[in-house]
Amino acid sequence: MKVWRPSGTPAERTVEILRREVILPVHHSAGRLARAALDDAIPPPSLNGRSDDPRLAVTELVSNAVRHAGLETHEALIYLRIEADDDHVRVEVEQPTSAGEVHVVERPGTDQRPGGFGLGLVEASADDWGFEPGPPGRVWFEFRV
Repeated sequence: MKVWRPSGTPAERTVEILRREVILPVHHSAGRLARAALDDAIPPPSLNGRSDDPRLAVTELVSNAVRHAGLETHEALIYLRIEADDDHVRVEVEQPTSAGEVHVVERPGTDQRPGGFGLGLVEASADDWGFEPGPPGRVWFEFRV
C-alpha cells in the first residue's frame, strides 16, 4: 500500500493482514463458536467500539447456514473465514450448498416462518455485505474500522 507524503513523495507502509479459518459444525452451537472465533481473532477493543455489530452479524450468517442451507447435522461443515487489516474486517461464511436464495426479508414475520430479521440486521450494521450463490454458497460482510 502506498501512502503519499505532503511533498508528493511516496512512502511505504507495512500493513499486517490477519487471516483465520474456522470449521464449524452444523449445530445450534455454531453461532456461539463463530462469535468466540471472531473475538479470538480480533479482540473487541480493536474494532473501535463496533465489536457488537460484527458479533451479531456473524451469529446471523452462521445461524442462517445452520437453519436454511439444507445441511445435515454431522454430515456437513460450515467454514468461517475472518480477514482483517488496519482498515477493515471481512467475515465470510461458506456452506456446501447454494446461497442463491439469500435475500433480506422486506417484512419479517409476515410469512409462515418465524424470524426473517437476520439479514436486515446485517445490512443495517455492516458497511457492506453480499453473497456468492455457489455452490459452495458464501455470504460475507465487511466493517471499516
